[in-house]
Formats: sequence, C-alpha cells, structure tokens
Amino acid sequence: QFLDGFPGDVLYAVKANPSPELLRILWDSGITHFDVASMGEIRLVHQTLPDAVLCFMHPVKAEEAIADAYFNHGVKTFSLDTIEELEKIVRATKGATDLNLLVRLRVSSEHAKYSLASKFGAEPSELKALLMAARQASDALGICFHVGSQAMTPAAYAEAMERVRDAIIEAAVTVDIVDVGGGFPSSYPGMEPPPLEAYFQVIHSTFEAL
Repeated sequence: QFLDGFPGDVLYAVKANPSPELLRILWDSGITHFDVASMGEIRLVHQTLPDAVLCFMHPVKAEEAIADAYFNHGVKTFSLDTIEELEKIVRATKGATDLNLLVRLRVSSEHAKYSLASKFGAEPSELKALLMAARQASDALGICFHVGSQAMTPAAYAEAMERVRDAIIEAAVTVDIVDVGGGFPSSYPGMEPPPLEAYFQVIHSTFEAL
C-alpha cells in the first residue's frame, strides 16, 4: 500500500521487526531503504541485504558507531538534533563530503496515542544555527520529524509540515529531503483511523506547497 500510494521513498523501521526473513520479503516486494537505530540493526540488514540503503535515524549515536556505520557499512544518512551530534558526525566520518544529514524537528504529538515530543528534536532556539551548520557539512540536507505513534488524523502531518516550512524560512537554507517519520496508524479495537490514502494526500500536497 505504501509503495503504491506514498509519493516518496518508503523506509522500513527495522526495530519494528528485525526478522531476516521479513527483511528479505520486504526487499523482494520493493522496499530498498531501511531505518536503522543501532549497530546491531545495521549489521543485520547489511549482512542480509548488502545493497540496501541504510539510514541511521537515532539522533544520539556513539562516535565509534557513526564511524563503523560509515566506513564499514556504507551508511551516509544520519539524523541529529544538536550541534554536538553534528560535530560528532563530522569527526567520526573524517569530514566526509557525501553525507545526507537530517535535522530532527520537535513537533506536536497531540494527535497521537503515544507521544514522542519530549524525547527527541532540536530546541527551537538552536534550530536555525543547527540547520545552517548542517547545510555546510552535508551533501544533501534534510529535515525529519515524528508525529508520535498511532497518529489518528492526517492533520498531524499537515501541522508538522508547517513547522518544516517555518524552519526553512527562518534558517534560509535549501533543504533537499523531508523525512515525515512514522506514526502511520493501524486499526486496533476502538481505534479506526482514516484510510492511509488520506495521509498520503495531505503529505503530498503540503510537500508540493513547500
């Protein structure tokens, strides 16, 4: 459904289910990008699917893990939400010029059943400087966010995209990638969300408006 209806690249978050058998099924179905949050996940996917694109999307990483991911597993996409993390990535990759760096925004989780708002995301007062510094250090600059788990309305993504727009305008930087994170809802007892197509449509229209 995502491959047919979502207008961008589809990433599978390995932490949801790291079974090698499932990873191979996803690959055979057309999923080529994987969101990895630890070195264990990176090694697993790289060993199972050597040609997969790995995106190290945990905003806080050990310097040794960054170096291992970049030099030994071909990882070029990293997320971050502080200047310190950016400096760590630059040091660990020895000033690499082929990085995709995604600055994580803190967005509202009011539409989600499980909030991630307080867990990750750049401080608003530091965002402009962080985006400008990341632009200098990256080949492709991105902004990422997570609206929280089980977002029950597409409005969650519309509001997050407004935050992306504001950040781009304030920092006056060119942004190449917008990662809309997870949070897409499933049907559970007592929870019947709108169809996924409604979410795809909102994300596509707000992205085009950027």
